[in-house]
Amino acid sequence: MMRTRLIRTVALVGALAFTAVACNPAVDWSAGGDERRYWCDPADTEVNDGHGGGHAGHDFPYTEEKGALSWQDCALNAFFIEHGAAQAALYPTKSIAEANGWLWLAPWIPGQGTHHVSPNGIPTTFDPSQPTMLMFDGNDDDAPLTGMVWAVNQPPGSHPPDGFAGDNDHWHSHQSLCFDSSAFIIGDSISDEECAARGGVNLDTSGLWLVHVWLPEYEGWQTTDIFNKVHPDIN
Repeated sequence: MMRTRLIRTVALVGALAFTAVACNPAVDWSAGGDERRYWCDPADTEVNDGHGGGHAGHDFPYTEEKGALSWQDCALNAFFIEHGAAQAALYPTKSIAEANGWLWLAPWIPGQGTHHVSPNGIPTTFDPSQPTMLMFDGNDDDAPLTGMVWAVNQPPGSHPPDGFAGDNDHWHSHQSLCFDSSAFIIGDSISDEECAARGGVNLDTSGLWLVHVWLPEYEGWQTTDIFNKVHPDIN
């Protein structure tokens, strides 16, 4: 029942967003139109995510390059991503996010930053209306916000969710993650023995699917694709 209500809610919100764009004669979402987001035509079309994942009905793992989105898919993604970015902007630094209940899950990683989980946890179904993780560029309290993550927790070995409109959101998962007693990640796909030596426990996370969604601009760099796995200025 809850899944059905969620699907209906997402469909309704998406329909409202589509109608708002379609009924506004000043908005031009066609190729080259002033309102079309640049990341709807990614300059980076490489298959750069997906450790064994792909959209339902597509090859596993991802084999198809990314490409230009239809104007409908562009409009829908812009609606949800920009709504999510507005929510993320409430937490401009790592310390502000943590003070508001975002759990520091993983340390700073080159090309990605930190991963902080929402106080609401990770859902079992895809909800485009709000990010489930935030990324910050550093381990210090004043580390700035760089991007968002949509995550879905599904059964181990499952396929990723359909996710955002179009085929550019290449999701990824990790076969296993080593957690310490505070639920902080201290290892990725390492042996049980090495994990134990670090004081942790390995968990099967092959059903935990994530897709990175970068802020439109960070440190003067505009994403060549908003769903890129890594950011060249986070190093």
